[in-house]
Amino acid sequence: MDTFTIHGKRKINGTLINIILFGVIIIVFMAAIRYTAGNTMNRQEEALNRALERDIVQCYAENGYYPPSLEYIKEHYGLIYDEGSFFVDYTPVGGNIYPGYRVMRIGAFGTGAEGAANE
Repeated sequence: MDTFTIHGKRKINGTLINIILFGVIIIVFMAAIRYTAGNTMNRQEEALNRALERDIVQCYAENGYYPPSLEYIKEHYGLIYDEGSFFVDYTPVGGNIYPGYRVMRIGAFGTGAEGAANE
């Protein structure tokens, strides 16, 4: 069995070093996966905000009024998003006043506290 001597005082088993190294590699790998998943959710949230803004402005340009509800945007402009990961709080103010909306994360990647607001 491999052993290493450190300053002539202690012997460390080579197998123990391999186990520790393997554990460190696993921890780094798991951290990388979490980081990548978080970045993916950030990109999806940004894309949803851009799509909402685009659809709201397009509705006003075509019809002369802002969308009366989120369901209207989904039905007439084809807005599709993962409702298990995001909650959209859409607040129409009036036909000629830009509506307020907020995209909030829900589920495993967010608490619902974060999100972008446009009010």
